[in-house]
Amino acid sequence: MSFDSGSGPGGSGEITYSGLAVQNLKQGKVDAIKADRAAISVEVKQPGRPDKLTGELANVIVNDFDATAIIAALDPQTSSDETYRRVYRQVSAGPYAFKSAQGLRVDVDGFVMENIDVQPSKFRLAELFAALPQDQSAIPTPAQSREMLEKVAGVYEGLRIGKAEIGKISIGTPQGTGKVNAIRYREGEFAIEGVDTPAPQGQFKMERFALKSFSVANLMRWATGLANPGQAPSPDQMLGLFRVLEGAEIKGVVSPYKNTRQLITIDTISLNWGQLVGSIPSKANLVVKMVTPTDPSNPAQRPLIMAGVDKLAIDLDLGAAWTESSGAFALAPATIDLGNLAKAQVRFALANVPRGLFTTTDPMEAMSEMAQVETGALELSLRDSGVVDLVVAQFSRMQNVSRDAARSAIAEMIRAQGEKVTAANLDAKAAVDALAGFVETSGQTLTIKLTPLGKVPVMQLMDALNHEPIVALAQFRIEASTGL
Repeated sequence: MSFDSGSGPGGSGEITYSGLAVQNLKQGKVDAIKADRAAISVEVKQPGRPDKLTGELANVIVNDFDATAIIAALDPQTSSDETYRRVYRQVSAGPYAFKSAQGLRVDVDGFVMENIDVQPSKFRLAELFAALPQDQSAIPTPAQSREMLEKVAGVYEGLRIGKAEIGKISIGTPQGTGKVNAIRYREGEFAIEGVDTPAPQGQFKMERFALKSFSVANLMRWATGLANPGQAPSPDQMLGLFRVLEGAEIKGVVSPYKNTRQLITIDTISLNWGQLVGSIPSKANLVVKMVTPTDPSNPAQRPLIMAGVDKLAIDLDLGAAWTESSGAFALAPATIDLGNLAKAQVRFALANVPRGLFTTTDPMEAMSEMAQVETGALELSLRDSGVVDLVVAQFSRMQNVSRDAARSAIAEMIRAQGEKVTAANLDAKAAVDALAGFVETSGQTLTIKLTPLGKVPVMQLMDALNHEPIVALAQFRIEASTGL
């Protein structure tokens, strides 16, 4: 059995089925539809580079097909029906082979989709078809394009898929062959797993990439709002991405680093957010675990390279949350571990943070809201795992002195500079002494805690730090200590 798609501006195609069988057709419902093989042939008409695409799909199986659900979606009388009706229980096929005359070849082990439902009130195919331009050769206006995308998004919103999965994929090109183990969608999560593909500098591998709370309809609506030719998207439109997704994750990446023979490896990069206030999340968490080579072309990293540090192991855990009932915003804890250099942990709090700071996208309004925010306690913990020795070695080379002399000189410089601060704030002496002692003995942990002595508005504090940092520190009780 053959189906001819006809000829259009982009080309023409034909699908030929063999071994087609239908089981138990009754009142618009079919228990199963099967085809042993489907041969596909498509002629692509494109200026200067015509192409021919051929492929073969085996073992096509459709279980529990219900045409009455599609009929209901096309019936104007069901336009208010918000119930979901199942169209397919399961659709599967594979293996699948596809190639083009230009040298592209795609092989897929198979794919499966389960529990495909439609909601008649939103799955309005008739309205979508009616909106299609009569003249296919005419270029649609931006307004027409946005209207069409909105209708397509509406159709996707009325479509629910319980599970979708594509098996192993191999894509061959004249430049090399790329492979993907699986592409999955289930319960709002879209994931690509087991990527292994050539890149300009070498082979790229990725264990997993995932988007959380993924919705095609929401993504299309967000993109539609950005499609204004000649007009930059507003901050609120850009922030709309937070409403489309709830997080993203990358795992197990091995990739060439620039044009070197070294590799950058990513164990995990995970970003999650939630509790949206307006367009802005009031809760977020970022986790990064990766190893990156040091870059000789980066002046800031040259001291690391001179000290023999050829890579940085980064372990970052950052959590932040705002509580509306109390107006408190907490960054607790924010931890970064730089492998064989140092580990730092910061706890930071703000008080009287108004809701309007999350809802406004106007810079002037944001400044007005920010003026109400007060500084809370700040606690910093720094564990030396080699960074002190690195600083001492660099100073030793620059001053052409021994390392012991360099260590003593740095400690004395800290105490000398600290005298200016301690004259105005006796509490600061403990911090100065602790910092000097931190340099004098390697492998210690330095802890500093700042507690406001009263209400300290953030805006006033920032201004004081820029102009009179000693006065700014005088507004805090300072506690500091070191220990092995």
